[in-house]
Amino acid sequence: MNESASGKDSSADKADDSGVSRIERRKLEFRDKITSAATRLFEQNGVAETSVASIIKEADIAHKTFFNHFPTKDHLLLHIASTFSGNAYEVFREGFKKQTDPRKRIEYCLVNVAKALDAVSPHYKELLNFYLISGTGSNDLRREQQEQFTAVIHEIISDAKSQGLLQEGNTVETYTDIVVGICVSTLLNWSLEKDFPIVAKMKLAIKFINNSIFVT
Repeated sequence: MNESASGKDSSADKADDSGVSRIERRKLEFRDKITSAATRLFEQNGVAETSVASIIKEADIAHKTFFNHFPTKDHLLLHIASTFSGNAYEVFREGFKKQTDPRKRIEYCLVNVAKALDAVSPHYKELLNFYLISGTGSNDLRREQQEQFTAVIHEIISDAKSQGLLQEGNTVETYTDIVVGICVSTLLNWSLEKDFPIVAKMKLAIKFINNSIFVT
């Protein structure tokens, strides 16, 4: 009697050295195949002009395979955009590790995120626009990433307070909200305007933050 028939885990369910089962790895492979095909089509035709049918054809998968992974095209868009947004967050987090002075941390992190966004292709900008303003699909990933971003800002502001570098008159939470709000506003303007100079605008935002929050 084989393992499957005896009720034991089949070989397809066994994990590899990384701890990922073959079934799960297969799911990830299909998801990557779908997102890669969609990204190619977005680059060629734009997001709006790319249909689910064309993605299925480009990925060379069954119709039901697509919908097993993404209930709608909007869910696929959110997945791709949130992945890119997560990568931008890693740039931000890396900058956090490289600086110790709170003011330098804010500047380093935000400028490098702005530079990363300034270099993206138009279809990614279109995706991020959808990601930032759309209420479609699950908000879980967006909420999680915003909470991570806010937590890092809060840590920077808290550190500034402990070093005596924070201006009096407002709480750490209030200053955190101000910085996050300025960043989100700058990102929204970039996503909506064709030739928005995000690096220059972010530097102006940082100057405002330094003058309004930190002791000069």
